[in-house]
Amino acid sequence: SKCDFEANSCGWFEAISGDHFDWIWNSRSNLSAEFEQQAPPWDHTHRTAQGHFMFILKKSRSLSQVAKLQSPTFSQAGPGCTLSFWFYNYGLSVGAAELQLHVENSSDPTVLWRVLYNQGNQWSQATIQLGRLTQPFHLSLDKVSLGIYDGVSAIDDIRFENCTLPLPAESCEEPDFFWCLHTKACIEKLLLCDLVDDCGDHTDEANCVPELQCNFENGICNWEQDTEDDFDWTRKHGPTPTLNTGPMKDHTWGTAKGHYLYIESSEPQVFQNRAALLSPVLNATDADGCTFRFYYHMFGKHIYRLAIYQRVWSNTRGQLLWQIFGNQGNRWTRTRLSISSRRPFQILVEASVGDGFTGDIAIDDLSFMDCTLYPVDLPTPPEMSAPVTLPPHNCTDSEFVCRSSGHCVEKIQNCDFRYDCPDQSDEAFCVCSFEKGSLCEWYQPIPENLIRDSNTFRWGLGNGTSIHHGERNHRPSVDHTINTTDGWYLYADSSNGKFGDMADILTPVISRMGPKCTLVFWTHMNGATVGSLQVLSKKDNVTSKLWAQSGQQGAQWKRVEVFLGVQSHIQIVLRAKRGVSYMGDVAVDDISFQDCSPLLSPDRKCTAQEFTCANRHCIAKDKLCDFVNDCADNSDESPFICSTSSGHCDFEFDLCSWEQEQDDDFDWNLKASSIPAAGTEPAADHTFRNSSGHYIFIKSLFPQQPMRAARISSPVISRRSKNCKIIFHYHMYGSGIGALTLSQVSISNQTKVLLNLTVEQGNFWQRKEISLSGDEDFQLKFEGRVGEGHHGDIALDDIVLTKSCLPSHWSMKEEPAAPLPTGPCPHGYRECQNGKCYKPEQSCNFVDDCGDYTDEDECGTSCTFEKGWCGWQNSLAENFDWVLGVGSHQSLRPPKDHTLGNKYGHFLYLEATPVGLQGEEAHLKSAVWQESSAACTISFWYFISAKATGSIQILIK
Repeated sequence: SKCDFEANSCGWFEAISGDHFDWIWNSRSNLSAEFEQQAPPWDHTHRTAQGHFMFILKKSRSLSQVAKLQSPTFSQAGPGCTLSFWFYNYGLSVGAAELQLHVENSSDPTVLWRVLYNQGNQWSQATIQLGRLTQPFHLSLDKVSLGIYDGVSAIDDIRFENCTLPLPAESCEEPDFFWCLHTKACIEKLLLCDLVDDCGDHTDEANCVPELQCNFENGICNWEQDTEDDFDWTRKHGPTPTLNTGPMKDHTWGTAKGHYLYIESSEPQVFQNRAALLSPVLNATDADGCTFRFYYHMFGKHIYRLAIYQRVWSNTRGQLLWQIFGNQGNRWTRTRLSISSRRPFQILVEASVGDGFTGDIAIDDLSFMDCTLYPVDLPTPPEMSAPVTLPPHNCTDSEFVCRSSGHCVEKIQNCDFRYDCPDQSDEAFCVCSFEKGSLCEWYQPIPENLIRDSNTFRWGLGNGTSIHHGERNHRPSVDHTINTTDGWYLYADSSNGKFGDMADILTPVISRMGPKCTLVFWTHMNGATVGSLQVLSKKDNVTSKLWAQSGQQGAQWKRVEVFLGVQSHIQIVLRAKRGVSYMGDVAVDDISFQDCSPLLSPDRKCTAQEFTCANRHCIAKDKLCDFVNDCADNSDESPFICSTSSGHCDFEFDLCSWEQEQDDDFDWNLKASSIPAAGTEPAADHTFRNSSGHYIFIKSLFPQQPMRAARISSPVISRRSKNCKIIFHYHMYGSGIGALTLSQVSISNQTKVLLNLTVEQGNFWQRKEISLSGDEDFQLKFEGRVGEGHHGDIALDDIVLTKSCLPSHWSMKEEPAAPLPTGPCPHGYRECQNGKCYKPEQSCNFVDDCGDYTDEDECGTSCTFEKGWCGWQNSLAENFDWVLGVGSHQSLRPPKDHTLGNKYGHFLYLEATPVGLQGEEAHLKSAVWQESSAACTISFWYFISAKATGSIQILIK
């Protein structure tokens, strides 16, 4: 069973003598200097020059030289038999070698293995599957010289494993085993009638039903080529036409004379073309189901996918039972699948072409156990449900028909979260629990040609009773509503489609939503290759991402909140994206819209404690300037009301009056959700609820390390503030979350912790409101601390200090009792270049207080860009930046500037490069001007090239 060649050649010998090109048993140390360069420097067994091996010794330059190392003759080999050895094939003209199988009474050998040319100055291992061989056989390792051989060829440490047949047993009484008639071996009953002689006397293959087996020796039996695929399986014997892919022999006989089916991955086939083979229609013989056995061969660099489906309707693909991707090695592999079905069914074997010609996939020895043939074809799929029948009515196209009474209401009242029909049917199908297997009026925008294509990745209704064994680890066994296997839920079935496919399901058009409207639902995302789930809003064919989740989240239902706020005439979209394989379905249940009723028209005047909105609605004054559209017309968030709020920041351009601390470990990052995230950052900001809005966050990825902290600090707040509050929104999601701390620090450096969050808070924005007070002026500090893992980002957005929070004249950066600094200007003043002094508030007020414009120099009040940026700067909120440059005829920018009118003059420009992708923004910010007159105007010159498609806007912040 094994040979290390230390004692002798173990019966292996040179079969062709007399041509002076022979396999020789020896060691490197025993060779003369004339021949030692033709042998490896050491053997494989002991790694010494004294160790023995077989190698080729050449003593002639004849053109007809062949070295054939032949094994002893073996009587037979068991089903699991494999051969392994170590070989040496080194040198510029060493040539190829191949291992051949010679079966008694067969004239043509079968090539089992081949090595091409130089493999490096090293020992390499080869493993070859021999499998069941019922006739005597021997092996040979052949090499042809062709007169130009120059190199080292050797073999060592040959080993045969699992090559014996099962030993005889005195009895075989266990119910799941079979006692072989003549050899008296005891084998599993699952090996019966599988087209393999496991007993060694063929009695395990006696009394079988031929119609339930196919070895492809005489065609494809009662299997059929599918007519709905892209091309057909090919019947073949010997190797496939392309090198380095496909089998060299079949599985039934283990020789090149045996037949198998394979897919040819070369032209005209293209990536993901499918070939499908259909079994006869079958029935399970009992309630335990039946078994399907087969052998597959998937060898090659460009192998893609082999899949097994079970279908109960004709013209469909059915449910995915099993699939495998990629190169599985140059061997036949057995697979056994249990099939459970109360209806007649068919098995569909489907192979898909990879992205290259070395992607041949083969199958052989297909068999069924405990199944019976069913003589009738499968039925066609049931038709789609009929549309709702409306009662008699006189409603116009602009009105909604109440389902029971036929009353008419305005369409804007349909799906507005208020009951207007007597039977409440105007709101009946807008929200859906999916019980009773109904989608309500939610729908999927699937092209007509794909509606009946079962291969399409799509949403469907399911429950625990419809799960087959291949889905148990990635589909919910119970729903969330009633927590039973009978309860229904919505899921995107990853059995169908391919990696990256997306499935959308949409609500009916929702006419209106109120300011507090929140979407709440439960998700189940489990499995090794779960894709992602997104929530989007759609209006006028424009979609905005509101929420996203990707990857495995565990085998339980999880609650999700998505704030929607005031919206009109929109649809909510649930978008599932398929992962790399079938092992990961996305499921949702119990979708609800909470607090979504639009505001009622007021029938009274607002009180003194309320704010009167522009639309005459009344809201509490403490809801002003909190980045929530409480009025439903945004008048409570008007810049004219909110611009004077200290610490008020939505992070759209910068950190506003908040500042990064200097004594922490790193800084908070300003980010737009449109920039790709690591998976735990918000999909949308809180301000605008879309992916273009900004927020600040701390990264948990490298180079950050656990327990490192980033801090931002507020302006100093006066101790005289009464009813002062901070309102902010935070997002803390991920398994490796760190900590978010809000502290109040007095001017005497006394710290009080107001909030400390240390665990995951959910994948949505949460609002927090905290009252503030102190005996001294104080400052607020947010600290984000990195956790132990890479999945735990912390984000902040929409921070508000209410209007009752009064600013202090102190700066925490200054010691209030410190003496005045020495110099020409008193404490708190700045020095002009001419030696005069000015106050900070005199900077950027459009007045030359210094007399030499020092106080206005870096304000951007007047700038030709000939001496730099003049105080203008790019916003940290965007990755796409303005650049200072000069004219050029080689790009789309202006050939000359406006100031000097030549190519040497400077200007700011945006380059049309891949850095600036469609929809990205570049923000150019001025300094903060203190105030301006009523007649103040700004003028500038701009240039937009003929091919430009973007736009320029001026905003006041």
